Amino acid sequence: MKLVHDPIHGYIELDEFTRRLVDTPEFQRLRRITQLGFAFLAYPSARHTRFEHSLGTFHLAKKIRTHNPEIEEGALYAALLHDIGHYPFSHTLEGLYPRHEENTLWVIENGSVGDVIRENYSTQEFKKLLKHPIVSGDIDADRMDYLVRDAYYTGAAYGVVDLERLVRNLNFDGKMLVVEEKGIMAAQNLLLSRAMMYPTVYFHHTAKIAEAMLRKAVELEETPLEEIRLMDEIDLVSRLRSSEKREVRELIRAIDDRRLYKRAYCSNKELDEKAVSELEEALQDEFGHSALLDYPPKPKYEERNAFVRIGGETKRLSEVSPLVRSLVEMKDVYWRWCIYAREEARDEVKHFIGRFF
Repeated sequence: MKLVHDPIHGYIELDEFTRRLVDTPEFQRLRRITQLGFAFLAYPSARHTRFEHSLGTFHLAKKIRTHNPEIEEGALYAALLHDIGHYPFSHTLEGLYPRHEENTLWVIENGSVGDVIRENYSTQEFKKLLKHPIVSGDIDADRMDYLVRDAYYTGAAYGVVDLERLVRNLNFDGKMLVVEEKGIMAAQNLLLSRAMMYPTVYFHHTAKIAEAMLRKAVELEETPLEEIRLMDEIDLVSRLRSSEKREVRELIRAIDDRRLYKRAYCSNKELDEKAVSELEEALQDEFGHSALLDYPPKPKYEERNAFVRIGGETKRLSEVSPLVRSLVEMKDVYWRWCIYAREEARDEVKHFIGRFF
């Protein structure tokens, strides 16, 4: 048994099989993948990584299983490895490459971590465990860890969630995790925390601008999937800094020096896929890499769909909580898409955009 001290959960116990999974090169790579991408440009202490988040998710999954022993043990190891396919800077590059969940399946199939897994599980069996409700549900160990962890490392005051009460009141019915009546307030606070974290952290304009700049640099560099899926952030930044393409070097140097692009236009009006594509193409033709369109997906707030048991009946959390319903209705308020431009080109970009809006 090995003990790892964590600032969120205290001591995390790793059994021998867990330790062997953690010691694989694929899992150790997560030490060099930041949890929040470029959020550290706005919140300097937000340097935590997918490594400690994965350990925290494993720890919470174990605690949930303590109260639900019928959950198969393999789900705990799936919780540990659920993020092993993340690209450098976490979600930043998912618009250019397949989602990290797909890359996780590839890593398990092809990496040395798969050799360890196959000592106890078939690959297909383990892939199914990655979809277990304790790993990937409306309220799961993953979400419970990252919300509290992200709040802690950014210093945001919105991550106060009674995890202990929530864990003790999660009941696995064989198909899903159901929140018992005494845990409803804690579940509600989890969604409230997430709703507050979006405008203050996850959608912070500084991080979003740096992410858009990095995506453009990687797009221009034309880094193939076969390389990016195994890179850590040190590999990627080094590659971009030494690029043969001047535009790529300019972009990564600007990020390094925090000479970020400025907001030229922002809107919360939805555009269809064709309009987004046409706008992006027009900006590219007119300004090249000096103007960037960032059109992020809307937050889904899956927690609202969590099942809760109240008065002997099983209902959705959104059915029993007026606060949750109002949060869901507000989800479009903080979402927006933006066009960013180099400072010296911002006025010209603003004028150009006036032709469209």
